[in-house]
Amino acid sequence: MTHGFPSRSLTAVLAVAAALAGCGTAPVLPSEEERREAAQAVIGNWSDFCRLSASALIDKYGTPDEIDSSRLVWRDRDLVKRIAVWDVPSAFEVDGVSGNVETTVSYAVPPAKRGALAAFSRDVRVARDGTEISALSTSDAVNFLSLNLADEIAQGLKTPDEARDTFKRTIELSAAGKSSPLMQGLMFLPKPAL
Repeated sequence: MTHGFPSRSLTAVLAVAAALAGCGTAPVLPSEEERREAAQAVIGNWSDFCRLSASALIDKYGTPDEIDSSRLVWRDRDLVKRIAVWDVPSAFEVDGVSGNVETTVSYAVPPAKRGALAAFSRDVRVARDGTEISALSTSDAVNFLSLNLADEIAQGLKTPDEARDTFKRTIELSAAGKSSPLMQGLMFLPKPAL
């Protein structure tokens, strides 16, 4: 169920339609605070793990652009095209997919590299048209790690095996309290398809 928050483009269309119809006012959009309260109300019904994931993303990225009963979405934050979090029965594996947080970047993936990316991790996906890469895990930090390693594979800097080894080692160091720039954000500029 969508909470009736028009997208920016729909808002612009409604404003133009109102002006053409002779209406003196544009549609009233919910305030930032109202949208934040709606997001908090939605995640209040989620499982504990998913609610914590969503709260962390709200703290980091602000009010979501889309709010629905099972999913929150942020668009165009920093270098990221889309971040989504949703409530899933188990945050660790559902239908062979791990996680409840997906991070998507614009990235023109060469056809010759798509197989290598698939060999790296089933949680890293390339859009059918090759214009986006998404990573799915339990946090955006792990997604950044996956996306940074995917970029290194696409650039020919690492093989899928080397990237898996780096992923495993970085996760182990993170669990021991060590930080890595690979988990703090994108280490590359997204590469939109032309």
